[in-house]
Amino acid sequence: MKNNFYKSLLINFAVIITALFIVSCSGPHVIGYSIDPLEGSPIKYNIPVLVRNFADRRPVRERFPTDESDEFDFYSLDKEFKVPVDKSITKAFQLELANAGFEVADAGNFIIGEKPYIRITGDILHFNITRKNLPIDTLQHGEKTLWKRQQFSVLVSIKIRVINAKARKLILERTYTNNDSFAMRSEMIDVKAYTEGKPIEKSKWQSAGDDYAVQLLNTHLKSVLVKARQDIVKLLLPVDLKLSN
Repeated sequence: MKNNFYKSLLINFAVIITALFIVSCSGPHVIGYSIDPLEGSPIKYNIPVLVRNFADRRPVRERFPTDESDEFDFYSLDKEFKVPVDKSITKAFQLELANAGFEVADAGNFIIGEKPYIRITGDILHFNITRKNLPIDTLQHGEKTLWKRQQFSVLVSIKIRVINAKARKLILERTYTNNDSFAMRSEMIDVKAYTEGKPIEKSKWQSAGDDYAVQLLNTHLKSVLVKARQDIVKLLLPVDLKLSN
């Protein structure tokens, strides 16, 4: 009887944890991008690569709501994404390496066996985009619509470490960063509500602006991971191919 009680308790606890996980990561946005095909046939590397899940080391203000976040229409918090940031970025990098010709495993995959292998770890230092409202001074289409002006700021920074697991030697440690900041017109709002000083409700244009913000974030992520992948390819390129170039 006691065993059944504990078993029931564990099942209920697991259900609660799963529900909390789904709620905390149930946002509308997806992290990821299409992997560009490489020119020519990919090189087949003899040494497999183990990519451990990247550690999410972003500042707290980039992950969770704060008093400051109210001034932004879009803020890339954890709750905005369907899949946690660390898992999404790790998967994107695994796909980059696999496309380049590496035999790739993750922490739960045992293809490595007794082979010598390369271990890759990473720290996500920044993965963030904000959209701050700016003063509006431009009317569009007479008195029907008004465009918001917004300041976009995006920052992606990831530290990558490459380790020779057999020799227990760090062979690469580098931080890859991509960032940009610019102002542009984004989203239309109701002119009457604006001129009368009433609260302006988010409309269907808001979702278009959010999609653009996520697209910017994924574009910068792609630049960072492609550069990291290129460096790793050069580092692990077979010696005979290096000599022939």
